[in-house]
Amino acid sequence: MLLVLLVGSIALQIWAWRRLRGRVVAGDVTRFGGVVRYGGWAFAPLLLYVGFFFGLVGLEELSGAAIIPEPVGRATLPVAALLLGVALLGSLSFSILCALFWRVPRVKA
Repeated sequence: MLLVLLVGSIALQIWAWRRLRGRVVAGDVTRFGGVVRYGGWAFAPLLLYVGFFFGLVGLEELSGAAIIPEPVGRATLPVAALLLGVALLGSLSFSILCALFWRVPRVKA
């Protein structure tokens, strides 16, 4: 499960990088807008994972049944830290790339 989550997170960032870099270079999106949008895509897997985990914890508390296995509960913090590190590294790299664009063409009206 961890490998699928990590590969999916990286694949999502690659897709967002390619898409937003082209839109920033073309002038469809401002540099700041591109960085904010990339950050949203980069942090989405982390937010979904943590939200899903807390949702299961809530269901577990309401039902009184053990839904989350012990190894998954223990691995949540390291997995969340790994996803946070990948998202921060990608966001920092993309913001540096956007800062290095010398000339961004303007949209012609």
